[in-house]
Amino acid sequence: MRNTILLSILILCSHLSNAQNDSTSTDLKQIEIASSSALTLLDNTAAIITSNPAVKEFNINTENLSKISFDYSVIFDRKQLKGLGFYGLEGSVDKFKQVSFARIKRPNLSGAISQNDSTTTVAIGLNVNLLTVFSKNKKGLTDSYNKFRGTYEEMIALADDATIKQHPNLQRSSQEFRDIRDKILDTMKIESPDEFAEILRKPMFTLDVAAAYSLLYPDNKFSNNQSDRLGFWSTATFSLKMGKENYINFYAFGRYLQDDAVYQKSLADYSNTFNYFDYGGKTQLDFKKLSVGYEYIKRTGDGDDYRSVGLVQYKINDNLYLRGGFGKNFESESGDDLMTLFGIRWGFDKKDKLEW
Repeated sequence: MRNTILLSILILCSHLSNAQNDSTSTDLKQIEIASSSALTLLDNTAAIITSNPAVKEFNINTENLSKISFDYSVIFDRKQLKGLGFYGLEGSVDKFKQVSFARIKRPNLSGAISQNDSTTTVAIGLNVNLLTVFSKNKKGLTDSYNKFRGTYEEMIALADDATIKQHPNLQRSSQEFRDIRDKILDTMKIESPDEFAEILRKPMFTLDVAAAYSLLYPDNKFSNNQSDRLGFWSTATFSLKMGKENYINFYAFGRYLQDDAVYQKSLADYSNTFNYFDYGGKTQLDFKKLSVGYEYIKRTGDGDDYRSVGLVQYKINDNLYLRGGFGKNFESESGDDLMTLFGIRWGFDKKDKLEW
């Protein structure tokens, strides 16, 4: 897995410095799967506190088959978001900055459906990364890039030579030539440090914001639709490396939530309006394929409640994750507060590589 990440960034870097001969491509196979802002609004997900600075284009969350979400990652201004800009580094090497706002151009849209015997809820949401801070300053980023490039430039040359020998009639600027060369690169064994790849893959600090809205359909009838929930929240994430490939992540979370469909027993309808203010945090340990964590969220305002959930996630492959949560959720209208979710998150892109 580490070799794939390194080689994809290596290929990207080589294109960045030779733009006149090659188009730029980014390997998307290692990009993460999105966490749904629509499900977060409904409190129907194993993890409410999440951060995804780079996610796959399409995502489906089936942690609970009665609560399914669909997510789509949008990319605006493709002409400006080139090469390493996909990871938040825009422009040429001498313009690298430790603090980046480039990911604002890649918001994530989500939709979710939640259904039971008496009601159906449909939600839409949007989340975006406002701020990314890398673990190195401008000089550190430049030095790491140059070291990375110097170490692997020979590999690019060897792969070029091998491609020319195998296919002497191919133009070096052609897409077919690049595809063959990239396959050759993918077979090469990497022994050197991967500092630059890690800097891009795991920023030191990120700040995300999100908003979502939902409609409620009492008695599962379209004509009964009414406003349900409206929410705005932000998540700050701080990541520290532990050992060779492991990370510990600390999250801070704050949310405003307006619920216009609180059940009123005296009228037997969903006509009460409550306003909530949620705040809390999460700690998560990321290993090679396994992540474990714990989140706590306190609810104030028109309700006094809390959420306390343990989390686990396992990466089956680049497109499939198993994720589950167990603990106490916010109390539902029926008085239930037990959180027991375990299901599959699926993400994919139209292509394994994004051409710019």
